[in-house]
Amino acid sequence: MVYLLNFIYSFVVDLTTVSIVPHGQPLSKIANLGVDSRVVVWIREFLLGRTQRVRVEGQLLEEVRVTSDIPQGSILGPLLFLVYVNDIWRNIESTIWLFADDCVSYRKIINNEDMEKLQKDMDRLGEWAVENAMKINPRKSKAIFFILKRVIVIPKA
Repeated sequence: MVYLLNFIYSFVVDLTTVSIVPHGQPLSKIANLGVDSRVVVWIREFLLGRTQRVRVEGQLLEEVRVTSDIPQGSILGPLLFLVYVNDIWRNIESTIWLFADDCVSYRKIINNEDMEKLQKDMDRLGEWAVENAMKINPRKSKAIFFILKRVIVIPKA
């Protein structure tokens, strides 16, 4: 008697914030979506020209220009993040879902070819992260499989 498993293999991937991404990258993606150029200019003005300074042991340090990061706590922050990661699905054959900074990709596995396709998709996801200056947080990312049913095959004698 042989048991064949019919299951879904899933990856839950946690992406780090876009704080290491230069401002030009999200602006290019927004423009490539066909957003009105006036809106792109407005978002550029929102992102560019920002400065910050910190206080260390009571002393206020010199102001420095911010050339990356989407201001956290801003109204546009979550929207800009979603626009930035919205192309993560390109070149991925498995089903993929986005939830804030998490990505879930899954595929029904019936044979080795399905496993190979899923592995290629995970490789492509890693390549996308590198190309887009994102990092996958391994501590918060998980692989999960769900068994759908067991099929018993009794070989003919």
